[in-house]
Amino acid sequence: MELINDSVHKGGNALESCIKFELTNNVAILSLNNPKELNAMTLEMRERLLELLQECEKSPEVKVIVLKGENGNFCSGSSVNGMGNRTILGTFNHMKLFSGVISKIYNMDKIVISMVEGYAVGAGFSLALAADIVYASDDAKFGLAFNKLGLIPDCGLNYFLPQLVGPYKAKEWILSGSMILVEEAKENRIVNEIISKEKLLATVIEKAEHIASGPFYTNIFTKEIINKSSQRTLEETLEAERYAQTILQQTEDHKEGINAFRNKQKPVFVGR
Repeated sequence: MELINDSVHKGGNALESCIKFELTNNVAILSLNNPKELNAMTLEMRERLLELLQECEKSPEVKVIVLKGENGNFCSGSSVNGMGNRTILGTFNHMKLFSGVISKIYNMDKIVISMVEGYAVGAGFSLALAADIVYASDDAKFGLAFNKLGLIPDCGLNYFLPQLVGPYKAKEWILSGSMILVEEAKENRIVNEIISKEKLLATVIEKAEHIASGPFYTNIFTKEIINKSSQRTLEETLEAERYAQTILQQTEDHKEGINAFRNKQKPVFVGR
């Protein structure tokens, strides 16, 4: 495993350590590292995560990103340090930065996988759902404690959750401050697959590498069209598909796929 380039070293050792970074077989692994607060996101972590996401998006070495937490937990939301003492402008800037992280994950060209174990609470729940695929360990828990702090869900949770579980279930969970166990999360389409804690990392990396070995631009168009489908009419989606398919049929990867199919071989895609 190696770093993308020297630019990810910016900021010194303290900043580097708050989000760990590894790259293997075109899969970038970003690990939240604040175990004392169950990987709650500090200001430095949000800044560093956004910086690394931007680096990954620009790097041709990265095809898929895995987002995880260190020491057995995903993310317990925003760090409580500073809560209750922020000015109006401070809260506005705090929310703008975290919202930027969520938007980057959801809208970036690269495929993002959330690997959730332990707690994914508050904004950590939002962070998990911003990804394209969610794999979870058998001890994962998704928490909605916003109303206990006199707040509403944020960081996109009011967008992601109703789309997945419907408005009635979303309101029930949010208003009751629910803690959702992984089995219920799977039943309600929040989790793609439950994997034993012992096998979680290896399995997720294997799945990420499989996606990374696929046709890169096909992955990009798939993510974009599906993410925008709920805001488009059928006719608009058909038009987006038409444009995407017209472009993809001119790529080297399409030609490789056709040749491999005809020769009964496994395609080797090059991302062009």
